[in-house]
Amino acid sequence: MGISIVLAAFILSDSFLNSANNGINKQSIPDLMTINQLSEYLQISEDSIENIITEDDFERAKLSSYDTYKFIPYLKINNKERFIKSEINEWLKYKNDQHE
Repeated sequence: MGISIVLAAFILSDSFLNSANNGINKQSIPDLMTINQLSEYLQISEDSIENIITEDDFERAKLSSYDTYKFIPYLKINNKERFIKSEINEWLKYKNDQHE
């Protein structure tokens, strides 16, 4: 019986820690990100993101059609780029599948 209590306490404490950590991660990364937040999310520099945007915009201008997630998805709000987390995740999946 003592082992069961210790084991149950271990399982519950592990579940509690995972829940607490997941809550922190979700709060630290908003659904609508600035370039700075995206930089932290992707763990690359803001300059790298700006280069990706510039290259993608240049390439996109030459095409009449393309796959939705071929280029980094972003919105312009008050002349500032904003990135929707779920769209960035889809873009990452696309890039991973395409091995680009």
